[in-house]
Amino acid sequence: MCCASVVRDMGKGVFISKGIGALLIIVGAASVATIIALSVVYAQEKSKNNEVSPTDGGSTTNPPATTPTPSDKPWDQYRLPKSLVPDHYHLSLWPRLTTDEIGMYIFTGESSVVFKCVMDTNLILIHSNKLNYTKAPVLEGVNGTAPDIKMHWLQTVTQYLVIELDGTLKKDHSYRLSTEFRGELADDLGGFYRSEYMENGISKIVATTQMQPTDARKSFPCFDEPAMKAVFDITLTHPPGTVALSNGEEKASVSTTINGVKVMQTSFKPTEKMSTYLLAYIVSDYDNVNTTIDNVMIRIFARKSAILAGQGDYALNITGPILKYFEEYYNSSYPLPKSDQIALPDFNAGAMENWGLITYRETALLYDSSFSSNGNKERIATIIAHELAHMWFGNLVTLRWWNDLWLNEGFASYVEYLGADAVEKDWGMKDLMVLNDVHRVFAIDALTSSHPLSSKEEDIQKPEQISELFDAISYSKGASVLRMLDGFLTEEVFKSGLQTYLKQFAFGNTVYTDLWIHLQDAVDKNSSITLPNTVAEIMNTWVLQMGFPVVTIDTATGSVSQKHFLLDPDSEVTVVSPYKYQWTVPIKWMKTGAPQPAKWLVDKTENVADMKTTESEWLLANINVEGYYRVNYDQSNWDKLLHALNTNHQVIPVINRAQLVDDAFNMARAKIVSTELALRTTTYLTKETAFMPWESALDNMDFFYLMFDRSEVYGLIQAYLQKQVLNLYGFYKESTGNWTTIPKGHLDQYNQVNAISLACKTGLKECTDLVTGWFKQWMENPKGNNTIAPNLRSTVYCNAIAAGGAAEWDFAWAQFKKANAIEADKLRSALACTKQPWLLNRYLEYTLNSTMIRKQDATSTIVYIANNVVGQSLAWDFIRAHWTYIFTEYGGGSFSFSNLINGVTKRFSSEFELKQLRQFKEEHAETGFGSGTLAVDQSIERTISNMNSGFTSAADRDMGKCCRVSKLCVLCVLLATASVATIVTLWTIALVGDGEVTTAPWDRYRLPTALIPLSYTVTLWPRLSPGPDDLYIFTGESEVEFQCVADTDLILIHSNKLQFVLQEGHMVRLTAAAGAEPAPRIKSTWFQPVTQYMVIQLKGKLKAGLSYLLFSSFSGELADDLAGFYRSEYEEDGLKKVVATSQMHPTHARKTFPCFDEPSLKAVFNITLIHPPGTVALSNGMEIDVVNTTKDGVAVTQTRFEATKKMSSYLLVVIVCDFTFISAKQQDTLIRIWARRKAIESHQGDYALKVTGPILDFFQRYYNISYPLNKTDQIALPDFYFGAMENWGLVTYRESNLLYDPLGSSNRNKETTVTIIAHELAHMWFGNLVTLKWWNEVWLNEGFASYVSYLGADDAEPDWDVKDLIVLDDIHRVFAVDALTSSHPLSSDEDDILKPEQISEQFDAISYSKGASVLRMLSDFLSEPVFVQGLSTYLTAFSYSNTVGSDLWQHLNMAVKNSNMSLPHHVGEIMNTWVLQMGFPVVTIDTATGNVTQEHFLLDPESNVTVKSPYNYKWLIPVRWMKTGFPQSNVWWLSKKTEVNLDMRSGGAWVLANINVSGYYRVNYDLGNWERLLVQLNAEHKVIPLINRAQIIDDVFNLARARLVSTPLALRTTLFLSAETEYMPWQSALDNMHYYYLMLDRTEVYQPLQDYMKKLVTPLFLHFKNITSEWTDDAGRHTDQYNQVNAIRMACQTGVTECQNLTSLWFTQWMDSPHNNLIPSNLRSVVYCSAIAAGGEREWDFCWSQFKSAAVASEASKLMSALACATKPELLLRYLSFTLNSSMIRKQDASSVITAVASNRVGQNLAWDFVREQWEYIFTDYGVGSFAFASIISGVTARFSVPTELQQLKDFVKEHEHLGFGSATLAVEQALERTQANIKWLQQNQQEVLDWFIGQTRPHM
Repeated sequence: MCCASVVRDMGKGVFISKGIGALLIIVGAASVATIIALSVVYAQEKSKNNEVSPTDGGSTTNPPATTPTPSDKPWDQYRLPKSLVPDHYHLSLWPRLTTDEIGMYIFTGESSVVFKCVMDTNLILIHSNKLNYTKAPVLEGVNGTAPDIKMHWLQTVTQYLVIELDGTLKKDHSYRLSTEFRGELADDLGGFYRSEYMENGISKIVATTQMQPTDARKSFPCFDEPAMKAVFDITLTHPPGTVALSNGEEKASVSTTINGVKVMQTSFKPTEKMSTYLLAYIVSDYDNVNTTIDNVMIRIFARKSAILAGQGDYALNITGPILKYFEEYYNSSYPLPKSDQIALPDFNAGAMENWGLITYRETALLYDSSFSSNGNKERIATIIAHELAHMWFGNLVTLRWWNDLWLNEGFASYVEYLGADAVEKDWGMKDLMVLNDVHRVFAIDALTSSHPLSSKEEDIQKPEQISELFDAISYSKGASVLRMLDGFLTEEVFKSGLQTYLKQFAFGNTVYTDLWIHLQDAVDKNSSITLPNTVAEIMNTWVLQMGFPVVTIDTATGSVSQKHFLLDPDSEVTVVSPYKYQWTVPIKWMKTGAPQPAKWLVDKTENVADMKTTESEWLLANINVEGYYRVNYDQSNWDKLLHALNTNHQVIPVINRAQLVDDAFNMARAKIVSTELALRTTTYLTKETAFMPWESALDNMDFFYLMFDRSEVYGLIQAYLQKQVLNLYGFYKESTGNWTTIPKGHLDQYNQVNAISLACKTGLKECTDLVTGWFKQWMENPKGNNTIAPNLRSTVYCNAIAAGGAAEWDFAWAQFKKANAIEADKLRSALACTKQPWLLNRYLEYTLNSTMIRKQDATSTIVYIANNVVGQSLAWDFIRAHWTYIFTEYGGGSFSFSNLINGVTKRFSSEFELKQLRQFKEEHAETGFGSGTLAVDQSIERTISNMNSGFTSAADRDMGKCCRVSKLCVLCVLLATASVATIVTLWTIALVGDGEVTTAPWDRYRLPTALIPLSYTVTLWPRLSPGPDDLYIFTGESEVEFQCVADTDLILIHSNKLQFVLQEGHMVRLTAAAGAEPAPRIKSTWFQPVTQYMVIQLKGKLKAGLSYLLFSSFSGELADDLAGFYRSEYEEDGLKKVVATSQMHPTHARKTFPCFDEPSLKAVFNITLIHPPGTVALSNGMEIDVVNTTKDGVAVTQTRFEATKKMSSYLLVVIVCDFTFISAKQQDTLIRIWARRKAIESHQGDYALKVTGPILDFFQRYYNISYPLNKTDQIALPDFYFGAMENWGLVTYRESNLLYDPLGSSNRNKETTVTIIAHELAHMWFGNLVTLKWWNEVWLNEGFASYVSYLGADDAEPDWDVKDLIVLDDIHRVFAVDALTSSHPLSSDEDDILKPEQISEQFDAISYSKGASVLRMLSDFLSEPVFVQGLSTYLTAFSYSNTVGSDLWQHLNMAVKNSNMSLPHHVGEIMNTWVLQMGFPVVTIDTATGNVTQEHFLLDPESNVTVKSPYNYKWLIPVRWMKTGFPQSNVWWLSKKTEVNLDMRSGGAWVLANINVSGYYRVNYDLGNWERLLVQLNAEHKVIPLINRAQIIDDVFNLARARLVSTPLALRTTLFLSAETEYMPWQSALDNMHYYYLMLDRTEVYQPLQDYMKKLVTPLFLHFKNITSEWTDDAGRHTDQYNQVNAIRMACQTGVTECQNLTSLWFTQWMDSPHNNLIPSNLRSVVYCSAIAAGGEREWDFCWSQFKSAAVASEASKLMSALACATKPELLLRYLSFTLNSSMIRKQDASSVITAVASNRVGQNLAWDFVREQWEYIFTDYGVGSFAFASIISGVTARFSVPTELQQLKDFVKEHEHLGFGSATLAVEQALERTQANIKWLQQNQQEVLDWFIGQTRPHM
């Protein structure tokens, strides 16, 4: 098997030949079979050695519970026994409208119920929930005696009061049960509950009820089932001055005193016989308006202020006419003497049809022409009609059980349109049912998780199951099928059957079939009606099976067929239908505008000859959408319908224009028609002004928005819809006199809103300016008249808040809090439109506080936020974090709860989101989902449907296929490769037992010590064009000469991802070196992939002291994975070019050729490269032989290089490219800078060439050793994972780190270039000449180079003061990591660093930055001459060999002795305290006493340090210090935990320690000294050294995070910055304030923080404006240029208008002239970012095009960073998706892009979701070998600061622990620790920080 011929980039898929594919499958399958078989044997053998351990009980998943035996006890059944029937209740209740002594609101009550026994029983079950009984129940006989009560108890699960009797209740006898009880008058919106509101500044309480469906039992003990009808006598006790209401008329109201309290007692006339759920009683301080019509008293109750404002008048005016309409419709008088309707501040449902006292949300009953829109008015009319319809249908005649709820609610939902139409005839109300109900419910009923309208009684038992039925199916589908029934029966027949039905069952209960019987009777009496079946047979196909059909008409043949319509045609329907999903379908249709006789489709397929059409005819079915089905046609008919729409759309009825759009879009989702066809139904809309087609189009385009507003498709949708809406917008602008009048028609008013909403949404500037202007006028005059038209307020508010910021949001919130209910509803919705995540998070938090957002509004508010693309992930995270609270408050009994589940998940369309949703369901299975249970299942199905939608792009599908093939291929390869090793390992363990296994040498990660390489001769031939299988490969030959130092019969040599050509049946050939005895023969060879060895077992032994040659011929993939020998691609002059290059460090030489790949196994390398003619070959040595030849028939060039010095394998480099170079000589050393030809021609290599020689000279002087080689090549690569790599003689760089363009690069780029060159050249001695023995001491290699890179750069650029910048760039940076308990020591034990991923993990901030910091400290306290002297002798002693850290300490200590300087301890003893324990100390100086202490500094002082230190976290600390500006001459040593330095007593002066931050520690002081330092900073800050001004800020902010000083103290150190102009203090402050931004930019602290920073930075902005002559000159010094960037960045970020205008202007000028970029190069990063943030898609696309065409790497880098500054989620999601495609974002840059997006507060959640969703791909491509990979984890989790995020992180870790995290393992641990610390910090500091910022920005009086 040749793996190299099949494995390719997983992101692109795998293409394999049939032969290779078959071979792979066979091998893979065989491997699997082998492993399985051996595993069985292994298990059997193991069981002989050890008993099987029990399963670990630590799992967080609950074990499956044992199913309990179902109880047959009556009290464990949810349905009441049939033995007792209630007749009459007497109920007295006293709600307390003030709290009791323990702060609770309660009610007390007495109830007696008379019931009849219809079956002998000794048991009474009566519903009771959350009631406490104050006396034992009393049972009496009505006409005789009653048995005694034996015992009673509460059965909480089934909600019964259980009463067992000593005797039997007798059939036909009546009894009275009396109880006294109390309950909480809670604010839970169920049963008897409390509602609160403010009026005239006074808090008022309403005691009110909501009994439906099962909460009457929460108010009093009752037989709480709908069939248990009874009469109710109600008496309410209430405070004087309040009003008491109930279902019946008031009978009497008397004043009395109870327990010393004056009260009113109001009794009511008995109700009619009715169900418990219709009972209502209310106590309030309300007023009413009233009238009497036909002896029916009509009263509208509401808050007094609402009544006074006339808000009840509209309801009063229409109630009488609607009642009259229904009396005529039902042919039955209204059954009651009164109709009270009351508006409640807190009410969960829209309204409730309590008989005689209907309860409403305020917005559903109250209308105010000054605030209410026509939508509000329509809602009031339809809801009143809905509730009044129930007075007959539901109340007079009631369902027997809740399984037929649909008939109750579906009927009222249908006839509400008729009732509203009767009072508002001009509105066209009846048509709107198609949009509001039919189309709405189609979306749910097209899921397999839907349900039939009618269920079996036994399936609906529990309260939550009942609540679940109050869904769109019951309401909207019920309404739709009844409308269809009315349509095919005719209204006359429908009403006739309905009237007899109501008459027969008045005051009784029914099942739905009773209605069919009466309707059939009506049909039978009307000879004009012909039906294909009985009413029952027809309607049962619609009622007893879920779903609906799509009817397909082929107008070419007349064929008509039906099929169950499913949004996801691949979904599996598991629910069996009694009708096999076949319906009896009534079809009303027309042909070319002419109506035709109706048809019935009874079978699956029928042929209707009349439905054939000619070329000129079109056919349209389901006229006015009377039928509950969708319609599809043949393509020809669709084309003709579309032609009719585009030429004369009015020939098609307006409802059917809406229908065509809706049907086509949904059939496209179901993959029945093409997406193109669906979209074509909207092209005619440029001519359409009618509401219904537009609304249908927008409803369907909303799905496009939901699916694509986080993708690159979003911009195309926006552009198309803006084009479509322009005419409509213009039409309304003109017809309303430039928005000064209101359209006349009801539907025109709706469509005007659509026009403005869509125009603004799609970015039409005229519209945005219009709405923001209106809103601004209101903000400027909030107490005046709000001139925004009520109809337009919702859309104006939303768009203005979306376009604005905190000021607009805060204004809207203030208006919301004092608005009436009508206006408040508009504002509440609009507040969710903001694009600011912190405001949305604040708003979400408000939903947990009922004083901010009423409980009735909480779920809809969360859904509003989820509708916002910015808010969707926030809302989803929020409900998961607060699930228990949300479920408890809104779950079981809330009908709106399912809307919450659906609302927050409706955008879900990815595998990751599906996984999250399923995990959510699983995690909360025990808690349950109450009324949202079905919604969860529907959301899962909808997500799957969205993923499989017909709208899914072909690209996505192709990518999916590629990934599947890739994974299959890789699996086969891994199994085949692993099989031999697995067999060996399994047998080893099976035979010896787990406890006694000895690890085989090939299972250890370290090589045996028996063999030492001497030299390698390697020839490599990279193919720069792909082969026939589309793969890039390389081939090679290698011969390694090695010496045996201990007899052995085993050779282990590293090899990874190489395929070998067999040599005499084996993968290698072994021979003896010249003059030695013959080598033993090879017994076997195989690969051990885990440890990356080729294993060579010999038949004899290699002899110590002899040398051998090992030859191999191999091939590998020249992949684009940036490791080993790899491929890099770029374009030049329109041509794609390929570079073959390498990255061997740390463990990838083995991926290029077989080698002993450990740093101590140094050897000489003889390299030959074969390459295409015209290309250049480079390696470590100088080219010594270049010949043109032919190989395998191919013309090639062969380049041979001089032998390298003795060196480690990781320093080898081989490159083939089409580059050119510039060169110079520095003494005898040849210096060459290689790069792309265009880069060299444009002089981008000149600066590197200029500084390389001086830096080399500096290091020769510094080390006192000549440069060991004759050349130093440096090459800039298009694709390179790291900053650079110190390959000896040929250093490789990222382009942006080596190339400098004087015209386009910034001074930051220039500094990067010089410091990185210095870093790499420092390695030529320290690392290459002398090399670490093993990777556990990486820090010495990288830390040293990091430190001296500043020295080398400073020598090359002496004016920059670059040496000081190590404090900011390294010391402060690494402090943040090293202050965590998950940090690690600089040096580890060798045994702890073994695996490649463990080695990669060492290349972190600790090794680089802490290493640099402690070496800088060492150089400081030794003095540079002593340090350099020791260094020089060390390098001389160990040249061309390997060392450990202690070797350096010995040489430095010798230098100390030679210089006669004094140290308190040996250098090794001092440094080991810094190297062998993690962390660092905080030194605390008490200037009052002179006490000086040290303590391990931890950001989270409560964190647990589990890593033991050999020094108990005590350090030997050199302290440099000053007093009031005067430095003390000598270093003072702190050697103990506590010491005394009397000189440090202040005596009124200030003390400052760690001068110039030469020591690696933080400093704290007593509060008095802090105050003195602050005084000095604010008086004359320059007295304190520059570096220490930066230090003070950084120390105190971090001390505050660690709770060692107060947070306000830290914040006060920034006050002096208003007078500071130096870079280092500002940068230190901004670095620390960045933490505040991370923690607080999603909270209410964000705006005050912005205001403070704006105040602080404005003087700095103006300073640089002044010194640069209005930005026309250079800022001057190197660091001034840096600080100018800070000034502009922060000024723009904090909203300084002048700054934002400046950057936008510069960017616009560039966009207008793309080839002439006049933006100063130093400022480009900040200008680009600011302009992209302020702009939209146009700016982003321009930036992207410039990025793709950028010829300068540093410019591309700036643009790449700026693209992540976008504030539109769809752009950020597009950008994230580009990281999966290396043709868009190079692999080297992918991690940077992800972290850049995550650093954007809009992008943080997007990036986190993206990383989780794409984890396997990211891990595979960037994981084990990438040092940058850890930054992804750190970057996406940097903001984590709430428990939800911590849990998400833990879940992420758990989910992927099997895969591991490679080089990011430590980063994951650090992210967990950091998140926990952040949570604590936020909880402890948020309020204090808010108060401080507000105090600093509030105007001083």
